[in-house]
Amino acid sequence: MADPITPTRNQIASMAGRDPELIKALERLFIVAGQLTPSDIAALTILIEANSLSASAAFDAATSYQPSASTLDYLDFRRLQSGASRTRRLAWNDSDQTLDIGMDYDVVQQVGLETYARVQNTTGVTIPNGSVVGFAGVGPGNQLLVTPYLADGSQPTLYILGVMTHDLPDTGQIGYCTTWGHVRGIDTTGSAVSETWAQGDVLYASPTTAGAFTNVKPTAPDNVVPLAAVLQVSATVGEIFVRPTVEQQKRYGQFEATVNQTPAAANTAYPIEFDATSVSSGISIDGTYPSRIVVELSGLYDFSPSFQLASSSASAKNVWFWYRKNGTDNPNSSFIVTTDINNGYIPVGRSDFFSLQNGDYIELMWASSDVNVTLEAVAATAFAPASPACTLNVTQVQQ
Repeated sequence: MADPITPTRNQIASMAGRDPELIKALERLFIVAGQLTPSDIAALTILIEANSLSASAAFDAATSYQPSASTLDYLDFRRLQSGASRTRRLAWNDSDQTLDIGMDYDVVQQVGLETYARVQNTTGVTIPNGSVVGFAGVGPGNQLLVTPYLADGSQPTLYILGVMTHDLPDTGQIGYCTTWGHVRGIDTTGSAVSETWAQGDVLYASPTTAGAFTNVKPTAPDNVVPLAAVLQVSATVGEIFVRPTVEQQKRYGQFEATVNQTPAAANTAYPIEFDATSVSSGISIDGTYPSRIVVELSGLYDFSPSFQLASSSASAKNVWFWYRKNGTDNPNSSFIVTTDINNGYIPVGRSDFFSLQNGDYIELMWASSDVNVTLEAVAATAFAPASPACTLNVTQVQQ
């Protein structure tokens, strides 16, 4: 008989159902095929067809996800992947020394080295890869909704979630936000926010651009949220390591009374009214009752007032100051000062701590044994700024 035609490697692979070990075996068979008799070749053909059918059946079962009751002691993976990553594919990553899991959006998760949150975008626009995102509610199917985070103090620091690891369109699909681990393939030059970043820079949530980073540490009233470190600087293949450090935000405020306040009657309690706010976060003057200082969130607060007294006579006068909490005098909070200075000023003050709940308020009260005394505001001069009648500093010291 004529010498048989030796098939190509691709032809052998097709017959072997792409099984690497079977391909090698068949190649060895075809090397000696020319030395075989017709009956030998017929027997080998039957064997090849049987193996091809077995391999094809195994492949069909795997791709059709047939249930299996097999028990395995372990799985060994090849060091180098023979094919590209794809959704639902598990393979060894020899560079990172861990397993890769292929996920949607061409995301590849390194097992044990990255942690994701499943999130949904309903902002109306695509959230780009590498964007800083925060909690924006709960969507259908109890999915986390996210939006680009702006660290300007308008959102609680606790709402920060992480960094998008791919472009997430506003299509109702669910994507992945990195809460710990590597984010690759982004611009880490800093040029997008008019900065220059270097390897090792610590990145914070930007207080000026939603979803962006900055390597300049923000300060109050902005949110200070360290989020990531720059691993590789590049406009296209930059890499960061994400590890949000979220501290519970503490509230504060400074308020002034810039108008004179005088008791209408002796030995009568009057609340001190405030009309100016120098700075505040989560603490405010009540819009209806200007004597009430209201806290948004519960916590332990330090109230530190400073009063400026002025007397219009030389007779001794006793002046009382104390605190009211939610309309009730706070026990043991009163202190007294005596003044007999005519046309002079006396600064007095004393701080106190209050454990408050959401929406609680504090008032500063005062009374005098004589009406010839004033909480007096002094206008600015050519050499000194104005002096309020009362300044109140409020600081949250514990959540």
